[in-house]
Amino acid sequence: MLNWTLNKTRQKILNDPARFKVIVAGRRWGKTVLSLMYLLKEPFKSGERRWFITPTYRQGKMIVFPVLRQMFASFKNAKLNESEMSVVFENGAELAVKGADNEHNLRGVELTKAVMDEMAYIKPHVWQEIIMPMLATTKGECLFIGTPSGYDMMYELYSKGQSDNNWKSWQFTTLQGGFVSKEEVELAKRTMDETVF
Repeated sequence: MLNWTLNKTRQKILNDPARFKVIVAGRRWGKTVLSLMYLLKEPFKSGERRWFITPTYRQGKMIVFPVLRQMFASFKNAKLNESEMSVVFENGAELAVKGADNEHNLRGVELTKAVMDEMAYIKPHVWQEIIMPMLATTKGECLFIGTPSGYDMMYELYSKGQSDNNWKSWQFTTLQGGFVSKEEVELAKRTMDETVF
């Protein structure tokens, strides 16, 4: 069961005025819940699009869309489209889950808000050449979120969040998420290779 508690950390991130936000966090920190809070924070304006982009279509179908299905199943003014993994509202606004593995299906529309989940596992040009231009006409926003994976695109974006006024970045451990006990983290530390941990 997902924990939708809006704690001080989540509230601070959601209310931060930066246009581009980057969160590097350990496993089971609560990244999916925060990402959905981010996408659902403001009311949907007529015709706008907000996307939750996962590294693969399959990940989106297994992890994110079931949560949306559960949330919007009883909404009278929202229509669920299983095959498109989307929710379309009466005013034409859309909230959709997309996979970055079929990047050509991402092109051609404008976005108001996007989440790029596990950015370390998405090809860098998907952000630079596809998603960023889609946010340009709306001056849209993006949240990049994921687990650490070395000195890659996610690391570059995190660094940008430490120095660029349009960007803000945070880093959290699994334990700071509040969903995994200290005992479980200690067990993992004793069981796993140091680098993997």
